Amino acid sequence: MNSPIEITDLEDYIGYIRNIATAEKSHLYRGQEDAEWQVTSSAFRRLEEKYRASPHSFSYVYLDYLSKIIYEVKLNYPSTYRNLFPLECLAHLQHNGVATGLIDFTFNPLIALWFACGYQKEGIDGKVIVLENDRDIIEQIETPEKLERGLETFFPVNNAEWHLWSPALDSQFVDTQRMTRQHSVFLFGLPEVGDEMIASEIVIPYVHKRQLRVELAKVGISEQTLFADLLGFFDRNTPQHVYDSLLSEPNTEGNLP
Repeated sequence: MNSPIEITDLEDYIGYIRNIATAEKSHLYRGQEDAEWQVTSSAFRRLEEKYRASPHSFSYVYLDYLSKIIYEVKLNYPSTYRNLFPLECLAHLQHNGVATGLIDFTFNPLIALWFACGYQKEGIDGKVIVLENDRDIIEQIETPEKLERGLETFFPVNNAEWHLWSPALDSQFVDTQRMTRQHSVFLFGLPEVGDEMIASEIVIPYVHKRQLRVELAKVGISEQTLFADLLGFFDRNTPQHVYDSLLSEPNTEGNLP
């Protein structure tokens, strides 16, 4: 991995991305609002104390945890989950805030930058992590046969490997509108992404986060466009959610439908 670089505006960022992007290579991007965070699954963060207590047996704990949440949700909510494959279950659970083994990435570097510019608190820099989508290292889930495999195939206790998957566009159970708008994909297999996987890190100083969000809104990357579903509307209009008129999209000429 190269040394992290720092950007201050959208032009800097696009210029850097243009330098690393090539027709021959596909990249994955992940924006994190705190540059100090490691790239881990939410399940790993939930189980981190168990990892610290017994790192050598953690792969068994990790698989057992994922198996149990799928078993429980299928048992208690069969009308929704009975006919879903394990990966489909995890995608739906991830979408609804459950800690799973899936790590969110995007193919769109501007969307990753938007996420990196969250939590605009003094001293908290953001970061965009860039991975090369190397098919020799990351297996692509591109056929029904691969999708239908069991959980132990994707999260084996020995010889774990990385997989990449995006839910089908006609899924009944995952909000693919949001995923489509965010160009989302799931990386999974291991609980955390090591430094050897990371091609680049782009640091966003906290003093530039808000202005970058304003610049991104001008090119169509905003909370309203990325979270255009009804749940997104609810979330961004709670009493706790800061309202910023500069980041709000105007009504259609001030007329109500």
